[in-house]
Amino acid sequence: MTNPFPIPPEYREVSTADLAMIASDLPNVADRIGGPSSSLHVTEVSDGNMNAVWRITGPEGSVIAKQALPYIRVIGQSWPFPVDRITYEHRALSVQARHVPQYLPRVYDYLADLGLLFMQDLTPHVVLRHGLIAGTHYPKLASDLGEYLARSLFYTSDMHLGTVQKNMLADAFSGNAHLCETTQDVVFTGPYWDAPLNRITQGQQARADALRADVPLKLAIAELKHIFCTSAEALIHGDLHTGSVMVTAEDTRVIDPEWSFIGPMGFDIGALLGNLLLSYFSQKGHATGADDRGAQRKFLLDTIVGVWTAFDTGFRQLCRTKPGPLLHQQVLSETDQGAFIDRRLAAIFSDTLGFAGAKMIRRIIGISHVEDFEMITDIPLRATCEVGALDLARQLVLDRTRLAGPQDVVSLARQIDGTYPARNRP
Repeated sequence: MTNPFPIPPEYREVSTADLAMIASDLPNVADRIGGPSSSLHVTEVSDGNMNAVWRITGPEGSVIAKQALPYIRVIGQSWPFPVDRITYEHRALSVQARHVPQYLPRVYDYLADLGLLFMQDLTPHVVLRHGLIAGTHYPKLASDLGEYLARSLFYTSDMHLGTVQKNMLADAFSGNAHLCETTQDVVFTGPYWDAPLNRITQGQQARADALRADVPLKLAIAELKHIFCTSAEALIHGDLHTGSVMVTAEDTRVIDPEWSFIGPMGFDIGALLGNLLLSYFSQKGHATGADDRGAQRKFLLDTIVGVWTAFDTGFRQLCRTKPGPLLHQQVLSETDQGAFIDRRLAAIFSDTLGFAGAKMIRRIIGISHVEDFEMITDIPLRATCEVGALDLARQLVLDRTRLAGPQDVVSLARQIDGTYPARNRP
């Protein structure tokens, strides 16, 4: 298939031998790994759906190299995709590094002609999704992610930036439109009809059919799609799920912002909370006789509350201490400013819940599923876990303006989870 997207003239898919030579010629990278190309060891560690990723190890250390392929890696050349998406990843990391460097991987170099990015090797961090499946608790996760969201969203929004600055930022990411269009399709369109690449767990067809015939749900999803398409609030990550977060007990890093654009703040927050809720409903499928996963389910619900609380607190504080022209002191008194901030956060919370529900649905009856459920080998049990998640997701979408805070979400999740008892497992 002919690739419809521009490919840089010098672009090629690099080999391991290429990477050793390239890395040794880049001063910032060579300083991290040390030694000539002959001393470097290159190992492919590709894990996600999209790109090729390698670890390059030398006498002094290691780095990660990531190349955007001109197609989606897990599907192949039958699905062409823009190489320049990694330009926007590099751009997003550069912008966010001004505000949340402690929550990002360091970038050492970027070669636009090859779509090749060299970054910090986050070993011994693990992918958050994998850690949650394993039943691990991360005590700093909620506060770290809440602060990341508050600072990265506030500082790139109209709450802080003037009109000229905001428009310049929007211009810098406007070229990432194809990825925005893909998000619209896979989140808000594909799950609601029998799209060719959709798949569902055995035994879920009736539930999928019911959702696809649910007019109130589909109208609400259309409203959310409209918000996604038209709400240019801040620079968002665009794909902030538990596979895009690397963690240890003491440190949290957000990776892979290649889907970045200027969009609704609630999309990032909702994607994260939705994936934490998917993890919550999957836990019974990972239970054993020695661990019923009750503690992990509590940790996940506490984390959901903690993320929103930390975001809300941090965002309010920044609005008070670093306000932009929007909060004009000659127009709005301090009391009026507080009322305006309250209204904005209420709207962001409503969007967050709707987008959380939409992301949950798409991960169960759409094109791309999550390991949280896929690793449950007992298929009827997996289906039961998924049904609970779908029930909550539907209510989040439909009741997004009526749920007042994260505790309401937690109560609803517990209520729904209790209606689907786990089967006994050895």
